[in-house]
Amino acid sequence: MRIGILAFVAVAFCGLGCGGQGSPNFEGEWVYKSQISGQSFFAVRAQMKVKVSGRRFHLIVRWTNASPPFRRGTSEWICDGEVLWRLVRATKLATRFDADSLQGRPFWQMAPAVSPFGAPKFTGRKETVAGRTCLVMQIKGKYEGADVTLTYWVDEEKCIPLKKEHLLKAAGMVLVREAYECKSVNFDRTFPDATFKVNLPSDWRKDEGGIADCEVLNTKF
Repeated sequence: MRIGILAFVAVAFCGLGCGGQGSPNFEGEWVYKSQISGQSFFAVRAQMKVKVSGRRFHLIVRWTNASPPFRRGTSEWICDGEVLWRLVRATKLATRFDADSLQGRPFWQMAPAVSPFGAPKFTGRKETVAGRTCLVMQIKGKYEGADVTLTYWVDEEKCIPLKKEHLLKAAGMVLVREAYECKSVNFDRTFPDATFKVNLPSDWRKDEGGIADCEVLNTKF
């Protein structure tokens, strides 16, 4: 059993931790929730719909009223593997980025290790997320005197993290708690090429970006 678990971990990290090249095609819906110091609620800040095929993806993010006013609204991100577009349909603005400008990993991937805490380890537990059996993996450590716990619920069959949670506590008080959680997912989907292409109407404005600053695409855990 232990050999099987270790083999799974190696496959998961190779497929998911290095850019998602080994990821299966899938379509799903996720939510992003967070709680910061002084808040008693764990609120849904964003709702996401995503289609993924290797390095290509089509993502729609709707920030809810639980988010700060400057964050609210809907953005659409389309990546063909080389070029990444951010579309804001409300203002007809399209911003073009180099796909490699992403500084982190999108919410549907996990890193092989998180500095300075190391690699997540299998807890021995299995739990269900979005109707699918997941292995629960975890990292614990200290950061500036606070207790850090990073937990991942990884699909047992497809090796995709269907839930990730970052918890930072000090003296028993929550300083930061945030999570990306899958609500529904369909694997082994095939998508037409048009899913990952951008054809802009003539009345849209185009812009060239620097670094793609998007919390759900540049996750820190």
